[in-house]
Amino acid sequence: GSPYSYFRYECHMAALNGVAVYQRVAAEFAGLFGRQWDAVENYRADGAEIVFYMIGSFATKAKEAVDRLRDAGQKVGLLRPRLVRPFPAEPIAELLTGKQGVIVIDQNLSMGQGGVLHTELTASLYGKTNAPGVITSFIGGLGGRDISAEEFYEMVAVTRKAIATGNTPAPRLLYTDDELREIRKLQAIAMVEREETSPQTQQTNQATGQETSRE
Repeated sequence: GSPYSYFRYECHMAALNGVAVYQRVAAEFAGLFGRQWDAVENYRADGAEIVFYMIGSFATKAKEAVDRLRDAGQKVGLLRPRLVRPFPAEPIAELLTGKQGVIVIDQNLSMGQGGVLHTELTASLYGKTNAPGVITSFIGGLGGRDISAEEFYEMVAVTRKAIATGNTPAPRLLYTDDELREIRKLQAIAMVEREETSPQTQQTNQATGQETSRE
């Protein structure tokens, strides 16, 4: 009834207010220990044209890719949210203002929808002025799979092409040619087993066996 609806609404408002509480506690923490721990980690994103956006331990590899790309003259940075719920929408929108493109790397896959971070980010930026014109989505690191430096570079190349053409590609799963060949082998084996165990195949085998016995 209505009491439950009110309770759920209060939970929602508490989550929204949680970002401000976190920022206040983070400021107190910085004052005591000298370490800044904001809701969103900003790694060389100031002045960047394209920004990686991801969470988790693979962000460490993204930092290495950012350093190499910066050394090569490319204006690339990284934003790493430390919160998902509550979602730090305002700090993220502010940090992404004026960026040309965002590369969202999800280590998850919501079946039928895509990466969770990509969904959250695009929803939070909807209708915002000066929001990035291109937001590309990549799925990687599932099941502990590594994300190589070359894949980070490829994601930047894909995003730059999207910025130049105005055509944002569909979400992409990261994989190598060797991995694709292995998947094709497994698919072929699965198809053979499926055909052997299908009802139609079993009926055909039974009919063939009967005809053979009559001969």
